[in-house]
Amino acid sequence: IALFEAKKAKSCRGFVKERIILLRKIKYGESDLILHGLNSRGGRMNFIARGALRSKKRFAGGVLEPTHYISAQCTTPPGTSAEAPLYLLTEASLIKGFDGLRDRYERLQTALAMVQLLNQMCQHGVEDAPELFDLLGNGLSSAETSEDAEILKLQFEAKLLYLQGVLSTDSIYADLLSRPLSE
Repeated sequence: IALFEAKKAKSCRGFVKERIILLRKIKYGESDLILHGLNSRGGRMNFIARGALRSKKRFAGGVLEPTHYISAQCTTPPGTSAEAPLYLLTEASLIKGFDGLRDRYERLQTALAMVQLLNQMCQHGVEDAPELFDLLGNGLSSAETSEDAEILKLQFEAKLLYLQGVLSTDSIYADLLSRPLSE
């Protein structure tokens, strides 16, 4: 899908613009959020969105939800660890919300299982797996219209294990690995 092509981060005046798929959202304090996302290079990024629960302008319309594909503008606060930086999210806009996921419980459950699996798997600072971003994007797109969420979830997991070098194409999952997620 052209929408999910890997794009490099653009830096200007201390700000970084990233396209990410949100993996997790955690309430922090009264109005802040901690967010985990997967960038287009396959790296996990962590953000703090100060005042996100009150802001109607910077994070309008429930943009900060797991499974959302967003454009994020952020900066690294001083004193943040270089190994696992916590970026300060200053603005975010929705690119794709995958609205079809919310039509059926099974679809949403499958999509959330996908993002949870990648959230647990991806490491900070490792940005050499753009195929993970593409797999997740295609998985979420397929989940919007999937008639059999369990088969899609199994196929997603098999493709993920293949990308990680755990499964080979001559395994019992060869048929699932050879088909696109949209089938």
